[in-house]
Amino acid sequence: MGFKILPICTNCGYKTKSIAIGGGRLTHLTNCGAPALNTESNEIEQINLYDYEKTVIIKKKFLYFFSKSIAIVTKNKKYIPYYEPSMFTDDLEIENHNWGNKCYKKSKNFCPKCKTFNLDFLGDGVYFD
Repeated sequence: MGFKILPICTNCGYKTKSIAIGGGRLTHLTNCGAPALNTESNEIEQINLYDYEKTVIIKKKFLYFFSKSIAIVTKNKKYIPYYEPSMFTDDLEIENHNWGNKCYKKSKNFCPKCKTFNLDFLGDGVYFD
């Protein structure tokens, strides 16, 4: 079961609607929510991490009869998820919201409106399907 956060900037007052992190009981295998900066609209949006990263397996042949499978991971360049190091100030004293192996800082995140690191992710409840 996932949870929801509410992004609010303490500097300029920028605020978005609630964003789900993780998945619900019924959809956790197809939906894994995460906050991300949309680089085209300059807004924080909820993305599905299953759609954000795609793994493509390519078979390469060499020496006529040998082949090797190579996995290539591509990312949707339209979004920058808030677990990326460029999206927060790295301060060990700041608590985290964790989901799986992804970590979201509770404060000192990048605000797209005022371009400072004053965005807080406040807890906004549990995410149910």
